[in-house]
Parts: sequence; structure tokens; C-alpha cells
Amino acid sequence: MRITILLLLTPLLFWAQKKQAVYKKLATHTCDCVSKKKDVTDVNLGICIFEAIDLLSNKERKSIDVNPDDKMTSIQNIAESVGIEMAVICPDVFIKIAENKADANFSDEDELDLFYVGTFESMTAKEFNTIVLLDEQNQKQEFVWLFSFDGDNLFIKNKIVKGDKLEIHYRQQDFFDPKLNQYRIYNEIVSIKLL
Repeated sequence: MRITILLLLTPLLFWAQKKQAVYKKLATHTCDCVSKKKDVTDVNLGICIFEAIDLLSNKERKSIDVNPDDKMTSIQNIAESVGIEMAVICPDVFIKIAENKADANFSDEDELDLFYVGTFESMTAKEFNTIVLLDEQNQKQEFVWLFSFDGDNLFIKNKIVKGDKLEIHYRQQDFFDPKLNQYRIYNEIVSIKLL
């Protein structure tokens, strides 16, 4: 009985081992390809996996269920197994991808992290609604209201009056000023809070 079970399981074990070897081969080719790229990104990783699949024999493709006519579905099915092998063979690739994503997120957060605290002075309607705040040294700072933002209802419902202290989060935008015939940096309001 035990011998029969062993004989039935042996082909499955060889098949699983062969499948694992193909994943390892794919991972090795992918690691080599990515290491030659200037930037390590998700896109480059995907391109390298496609190239590695093209290097497999038909028999190897069949062993891991890769359909040459539908590579996208095939990649979705094998990506996890290839990724696990790559984590062992070339962990630096994943570290570089994570660093690139962290840098991109950090720069996005930096862009939105500009804020200004001051006293509300006035709101004028020229090319755009412009909100003027005064800082502690009575220096004026202008902010443009282009789109809806968190706290815009405070102005719509006239809840803010001259002398109120505000915190404005903004981003800097470059727009063409036809009066000056040049580009000018405007502070576009992202959110506003009454202090």
C-alpha cells in the first residue's frame, strides 16, 4: 500500500521540482535583465519577465502554464512564484523598486506640504479669487482659489471675517500672466482651516 502511494506521488514530486526549476530559471534571467537597466521600476521588471519568458523552451513554458498568445494572463499566474525566487536570487532589485516608490511618494508629499499661517486681510476677484493674508510682520501673502478645496465653505458661507487667523495649505503652480507677458508662480489653495 505504501509503495503504491509512493509510486503515485513520485511523478508529482518530479513535476513540482521541474516547475520550481523553471521558476528559478525565469527569476535568474529576470534578475540579469533588470540589473542591466538604468532604472529599476515595475515597468522594467515586467519587460524583463516578458523577455525571460521568451527565452524558455516550449516544454518549460508548458510546465508552468504559460500561453504565448496570452502573456499578460500568464504573467499574472506566475508572478508570485517568480517574485519569491527573485527575492532569494536578487533581493537588491526589490530594495531599489521600494526606494524608487518611497522617493516618488516623498516628493508628492513635499509638494502638498506647503502651508502658511496668517491673519485674513481680504479677498479680491481679479483673474481668480485671491485671498490675502498678513503674517506677524504685516507682510502680505496672496493665495489663489481655482478649485474647490477643504474649507472653501468657510468663504462661501461668509464665516471668515477680516482679522481671523487661518492656516492655508497650498501648492505652487506656474501660470502665464498676460499682463506681465511671462509665467508667474501662484500659490493655489489646497485646504484652509480657521484657527
